[in-house]
Amino acid sequence: MTVSNLTRVPASHNEDVQLLRYDETQYYYAHMDWMELEAHYDQKHAWQQAHFGHQDRLATVFWYLNDVAEGGETVFPKFGFPICKPDSRWGEGDARFCPGAPEPDTKVCDQGLKIKPRRGTVILWYNYHPSGRGDRNALHAGCPVGPNLTKWSANKWVRIKPNHAPGQWIEDHPALKRHGFKDKEAVENDNRCRMSITNNYQAAVNLMWLNLETNEEIMMKTPESGKAGSLNSFVGPAFVAQTDNKKSNVVSCRGSGVEFALNDRFRLEESRAQEL
Repeated sequence: MTVSNLTRVPASHNEDVQLLRYDETQYYYAHMDWMELEAHYDQKHAWQQAHFGHQDRLATVFWYLNDVAEGGETVFPKFGFPICKPDSRWGEGDARFCPGAPEPDTKVCDQGLKIKPRRGTVILWYNYHPSGRGDRNALHAGCPVGPNLTKWSANKWVRIKPNHAPGQWIEDHPALKRHGFKDKEAVENDNRCRMSITNNYQAAVNLMWLNLETNEEIMMKTPESGKAGSLNSFVGPAFVAQTDNKKSNVVSCRGSGVEFALNDRFRLEESRAQEL
């Protein structure tokens, strides 16, 4: 996808028009046009920039500049879904998910409302409920463009406040609690985990950090037989012990003061770690 900004339109609440070009097979995954502050729970600058949720993209205007014979639709996969917890001002807990309103796959193009690319067609939608809460049913995506085709389109966002209205940090702002803000240092302290590893196997082993998404392994320590060692980590990362021809079960650090022991069957036994 290619994005270009067009000439600025002198309107205080309007962002610049974006010109979009999608070539064959290109798409845009399902997303919101408003900031979900709970996903930025420790980023103070984001909260200040968004005025604690009161400065964002109120409405989206999207229009097609050419016909596309196959693919390239704009899809709203949650069209027709119920509004979860409609009396809530914010998207916490069961306001995010509820019966009849699951979270679709981000690449979904086979459900919901689909608008085909036809030159001159304009789509307008609002990203917020009248209460000021972000509308989760405004989730939308751009479907893959068909072979040997190109889609040209443009969009404009209309903001709640003037574009350049400065944000100020307010220590006791009520949105801090509603959205679950956490100070970055406090989050890091909460997530710290110190592990102790005792090697009861007959030979030295390598303790590896394991990236579960890519299967990448990085060596952290090499405890000798009968020796104990420790390392500082964070809650969540996975670890495995291995030699040239053996690999242990995978365990994860989930709390402070976790103790591991590698036995003669080449298994990590833990007192307060949970096996994955």
